[in-house]
Amino acid sequence: MKRSSLFGHREVSLFLILIFTIGLTSFINPRFVTGSGTRDLFNATAVVAIMAVGITPIVIMKHIDLSIASIVGFSAWLIADLCAKHPWFTTWHAFIVGPLVGAAVGVLNGFLVAGLRLPALVVTLGTLYIVRGLDYVVSNSVDYNAQDLPKSMVALGEKTYFGLLPFPFLLVLIFMITAGLYMRYRKPGRDRYAIGSNAHAAELVGIKVFQRTFLAFVFSGATAGLAGVLYLMRFAQVDATAFYGQELGVVAAVVIGGISINGGIGTPYGAVIGALLVQSIQGGLSALGVDAFWKQAINGTLLIIALFADRVLARRAEQALLAQRIKERA
Repeated sequence: MKRSSLFGHREVSLFLILIFTIGLTSFINPRFVTGSGTRDLFNATAVVAIMAVGITPIVIMKHIDLSIASIVGFSAWLIADLCAKHPWFTTWHAFIVGPLVGAAVGVLNGFLVAGLRLPALVVTLGTLYIVRGLDYVVSNSVDYNAQDLPKSMVALGEKTYFGLLPFPFLLVLIFMITAGLYMRYRKPGRDRYAIGSNAHAAELVGIKVFQRTFLAFVFSGATAGLAGVLYLMRFAQVDATAFYGQELGVVAAVVIGGISINGGIGTPYGAVIGALLVQSIQGGLSALGVDAFWKQAINGTLLIIALFADRVLARRAEQALLAQRIKERA
């Protein structure tokens, strides 16, 4: 079974690349490393980063969840609608409703993938369109802004700690550490590495593959619902197109963060570092005045490079394992 250490070589390497990227970006734009620049980086990364943490267990198990961006949009609009129509609906209610909405979609995804053994790519692409279509129908072209939201929600989105750490990113760090420790030290978390390495073998040794897979999709959906709350807190406005087409950006952050699409390798720490790395590069490109098209093209290039590196590392690991077995038999 392939299992990452708490902070593996991939995470350390990625962190060093992140530091280098931030240094290079700050050379281009000195404001990038100021207090306000750091807050902007964390704020811009928070929604993608927490979603990246949410889908990490799924990718580790060799699955994917493309429905997450539509969940963000729908949960954000629904919460704004409830806030506008019901004065008693507070920020804390939003933190309950958002994850519940996402978890409901996760239950559907988990049942179809884990229970009926349908391909996760096809299932979550289908639920992406279902949720996005539902969003358009329910919203009926109505949008909301800061005036329709509780003042406490907007204020919480602007709240910072130690002058650098916005509340949304603080929540990301809490989720990252909790998920990282769970994946490392709890048996259900470790089981997901075994499932990603070889699901059939994992089932033969008694690992509850259905349960682990099902709950991973529920967790992913609930986290995406929570990301919808963070989205609303950050932008203080929402319509039916909120976070449209951003799911591949989250997948890119995860893969660049060292989570192998071949399964069995990766950590939530790497996912968050990957999200920060992508956002830092985007910040540097913006400082250079690079066109939006080329930003997307560079993101795609980074994703391909990450996939290529993942494949090279996987082959090296297989060769090292084969050499070790030959040596043991000699």
